[in-house]
Amino acid sequence: MKLKKIIGITLMGVTLVSSMLPVFAEYNPDKVVTGPITTLSIPQDSFRGLHMNVVINDKGLNPQDTKVYMKEDGVTMIPLRLISEALGYEVKWNNEKRAIELTKGPQWIMVKGEVDEYTFGKTAPVSLGTIPEIKDGRTYVPLNFITDLLRLEVMRDETGTIHINSQRQVEKSLLYTDGQIIEIQRIDGNTRILVEGIKKGEGYASIILNINEETIIQDPIDGEEILVKDLKKGDQIRAFYGPAVTRSLPPIGKAEKIEVIRSAAVLDGEITNIQMDDKNTKVLVGSMTDGVMLILDDKTKIVTKDNEERTIRDLKKGMKITAYHDQVMTMSIPGMTGAKKIIIKE
Repeated sequence: MKLKKIIGITLMGVTLVSSMLPVFAEYNPDKVVTGPITTLSIPQDSFRGLHMNVVINDKGLNPQDTKVYMKEDGVTMIPLRLISEALGYEVKWNNEKRAIELTKGPQWIMVKGEVDEYTFGKTAPVSLGTIPEIKDGRTYVPLNFITDLLRLEVMRDETGTIHINSQRQVEKSLLYTDGQIIEIQRIDGNTRILVEGIKKGEGYASIILNINEETIIQDPIDGEEILVKDLKKGDQIRAFYGPAVTRSLPPIGKAEKIEVIRSAAVLDGEITNIQMDDKNTKVLVGSMTDGVMLILDDKTKIVTKDNEERTIRDLKKGMKITAYHDQVMTMSIPGMTGAKKIIIKE
């Protein structure tokens, strides 16, 4: 039986809380639907006409208790309490905050009613594209609560059954920004930085990042840890963060990793040519007219993205790399500079 991966939008997963919140108004701002769209001829609790059951770690839940359903925009809704408790979370109602709280060991998650805001730990609330809903006295959240918030693997098979595997986490798809720390706020032991830089791929040119004890801060060349208190205004950094950010300007997210680049410059690109001689190796990234020629020697570190060591002879044309190199570059075409470290991305 083939399994199809469900692509989520933002945070982690939870379940249902019964009879606790008022009925919510629907909220779906500019949502791009990637899943199947239901029609009036298909039951609301079905996927392609099939009833949706839920299996967690190969153990099926009672479909009469689960009652998963699909909204008209194609978003699958799951009961928060039932599925969260099946995943080992304790579910409580916080009357003061008018919110549902889930805890499991050090993990803490908050789901507020009437708004598309989901909070995990000390991070800023994130949007999942869908607000919680009350149906038959139960609180429902979108299925991407599991994939994007809890980052658990979710599969859907040909019968419409949803498989959740709490033993396998979805690898985070991180965004990143190269830039400078413009401002640092330290309040009650929490640190927040404003980064102004260059938009990279799907990343943001300007972003505010919250830093907590899980954030990795290091020198990218030697991997040496840098303490959060040692971050300085004006530091050049490469900041990695998840796609779950607020819709404010600038957006606010959680820093997963910060590379402090104080003695090097960073370059991303594809190897287009390799020249070797007795003294050194020259690796061209980009074209001869606007690329960069990296000069490698026996001091240049070469690793994979999983930090496995490689040698110069492992480098091949067509490889995509991240290179940390000297800040000084020749005025030639292409510019030439010494390579300190090369990360083979693929």
